[in-house]
Amino acid sequence: MEAKLDRRDFLKGAAVGAAGIGVASMLGACTPQQNGGDEPEATAPATSTTDGDLILNAELADSKWSFEIPPDPIPDSDIKEIVEAEIVVVGAGTSGLCTAVSAAEQGADVLLISASKAPVSRGGSNHAINSKVMEREGVEPYDLEKFMMRERILAANSVDQKKWSKLFNNNEEAMNWLIDLMEERGIPMTLETCAPEVVFGPDDPQFIPLAAHGAYSEDYDPGSGQPLIVNALAEILQEKGGRILFETKGVQLIRDDDNTGRVSAIIAQDLNTEEYTKYAASKAVVLATGDFSADKEMMKKYCPSMLPLIADDAGEDYDVGPATTGLYKGDGHKMGLWIGAGWQRNVPNCPMVNVQQGTAAQPYCGHCGLTLNINGERYSNEHATHSYTGRALMLQPGQVSFPIWATNYASEYGPWYARGAFDLPEMTTEEVIADWEDKVESGRFVKADTLEELVELLELPKETALASIARYNELCEKGHDDDFFKRADQMVPVRDAPFYGARVGGRFLTVMGGLRTNVDLQVCQDDDTPIEGLYVVGTMVGDFFNNTYTFLMEGLNYGGCCVTFGYVLGRELAAK
Repeated sequence: MEAKLDRRDFLKGAAVGAAGIGVASMLGACTPQQNGGDEPEATAPATSTTDGDLILNAELADSKWSFEIPPDPIPDSDIKEIVEAEIVVVGAGTSGLCTAVSAAEQGADVLLISASKAPVSRGGSNHAINSKVMEREGVEPYDLEKFMMRERILAANSVDQKKWSKLFNNNEEAMNWLIDLMEERGIPMTLETCAPEVVFGPDDPQFIPLAAHGAYSEDYDPGSGQPLIVNALAEILQEKGGRILFETKGVQLIRDDDNTGRVSAIIAQDLNTEEYTKYAASKAVVLATGDFSADKEMMKKYCPSMLPLIADDAGEDYDVGPATTGLYKGDGHKMGLWIGAGWQRNVPNCPMVNVQQGTAAQPYCGHCGLTLNINGERYSNEHATHSYTGRALMLQPGQVSFPIWATNYASEYGPWYARGAFDLPEMTTEEVIADWEDKVESGRFVKADTLEELVELLELPKETALASIARYNELCEKGHDDDFFKRADQMVPVRDAPFYGARVGGRFLTVMGGLRTNVDLQVCQDDDTPIEGLYVVGTMVGDFFNNTYTFLMEGLNYGGCCVTFGYVLGRELAAK
């Protein structure tokens, strides 16, 4: 008897045969569709080259990808038990925990499940236009209208401005709430340093206002203290009567009335016993499961430019901390798509990317001195934040760059600042050079007494690279960058030995957005109809960002999409 493959098995096999990327979408349109008889209904014909390669056309491009095909429903007989709550939050990062704590404070019965073994976080910058910390430190709020206009322009005005309004109308209240929660537990918060005004002044389009809040301790500086926040939030949630179940992975949403009604539950699997439990939510299921960057098919469809930075083994660890090669596999996004959720309108999705850190750069800046590509050629105006430096690098051959500088850079490009609290003192020239020497010792930088030797150590084409350095020094002496129009005060020559260099690549952090989301943070269908009972917070919120995460409103994802939206949504759901 001949074995038969169903549509799902066929797609899975096709995806494997094509390394899991791209081809599954084309084959989806070629699979049989039954029309009541034994003959398959014809769809768009697949054409191919003489070598047998499929040729994509418009109809095939709209076909389903394998990640969009729902798995078979988990039968009731496989479900060990049903657990009830008013609100079920899926994910133990900043956004999920803020939502859960905010709702529990208002008396809601909250259950949080997470595939991780503990609360998860990375970094530590939480944006607020104003707060009691800013008032305490005498820091004035920035001009919101001016900066909102800039962000809209940078996003081609293609962001959901209703969500932005909701965020900033609640941002100060939400940040003060978080500050109170932390400081009541002995966790201080302060402001994080940003790019110094000597690099990007108030009239510069890349100016970064002082607005990022961070928790800190002896072990964490304010830019990396998010673990302090999420661990405290998890403790607070349980003190407020909320329940947390770690190592419990959400696998399928239950949408009533044959996927046309409200979402009433989520089925999750215990990662230790592999048993299934249905978690019924009388008010809402809130998805806070992070990004989809570790699923290469999803990245191919929704953020293809970042694929070269994603590792093959990304997404295997739900407790992943700081990582630059992919985080999660889009579990929440897929569950939403399987029950009829639409995707956000902006595609490609907005990546959070910058350049590998540790070069001779100020906080939140790329290397603003001379940078060459792998061919030994200068390729851009280097006066840029690390986000824009990273995007320029991604256009270069091999997607690598080579910052080159000399000892005089330490004194002529100051004052220098370290990452950390905003009130840290300036670094001395000696401290800057000592930091470079430490990185030479660790292998991150190379050092040479001559430019010829430096170029050889960096394995750059010698003649071209030396000519590029000479040309740059000529422009520095002239006081005008004829090639890329960099600001004159940013033109520091590569002059005094010893000389330094590094090889750096793009640094991927996450990809923003996903499921279509309205201003109330409800997940919507393609026709914008809200799916009752289903919400998202955090990185998953659709159409909040576009183009590139700029870092010009430092910590906006944490302070906005995670803290503010989590705080507001928790209260709104508790009041239902």
